[in-house]
Amino acid sequence: MGDMELSQDLVRELTTLTGMVLGQEDLLSTLEEVSKLAARVVPGTDAVSIMTFQDGRPTAVAYSDTWAKELDELQFVEREGPCLDATRTGNLFRVRDLAEETRWPAYVERAAAAGARSSVSIPLHAEGANFGAMNLYARKPDAFSSEAVALAEILAAHAGQASQVAAAFFRHRDLADQLREAMRSRAVIEQAKGVLMSQRKVTPDDAFVLMRDASQHLNVKLRVVAQHVVDTGELPSRR
Repeated sequence: MGDMELSQDLVRELTTLTGMVLGQEDLLSTLEEVSKLAARVVPGTDAVSIMTFQDGRPTAVAYSDTWAKELDELQFVEREGPCLDATRTGNLFRVRDLAEETRWPAYVERAAAAGARSSVSIPLHAEGANFGAMNLYARKPDAFSSEAVALAEILAAHAGQASQVAAAFFRHRDLADQLREAMRSRAVIEQAKGVLMSQRKVTPDDAFVLMRDASQHLNVKLRVVAQHVVDTGELPSRR
């Protein structure tokens, strides 16, 4: 894939994400899509997570696969690590080789044992404050070039922008409340994906796209579409 083709694909996918209906549950879906997109398009990346705080505790709210979630949770257990420091300080942290890293010794030892060798943690901003971090992980040392980091920063900015827009839509709720509600909606969305996968013989990603497109077309929230699928076994249609 050439640079121009990659750029066009990235713009197309970001445009699609921007067009999603942002609400309590759709914010989480947007963050999940950003994490999956980053894992696909940022060179050197094996897994991506997005962490924030729920009830004062760090939580991996979106991730491209469970390996990224597990690496985040090691930092939460040890109470140290680049994603926590990125959130706290607002600075980007780039780890070229965990085998030689001297910061966060307890976390580094466990992350290296789990197969991680390099990472980038980028702070996320919304409503004038840091609310979390996007974390890119790789199984190879020094996997992230300067260009890869710059691309990751663009995607992190998109995640922050999506959160900012959601917060503007729901001023009576802060961002943490929105994400809590989004986590509660995950179950019905996952259940609906399972229905569509079984019914239409599609992949989990394809099932999500079907619901997302219905959400956009009908101008209703993603959770509403998912609940309709669970209740009826069918995607809703415009009457």
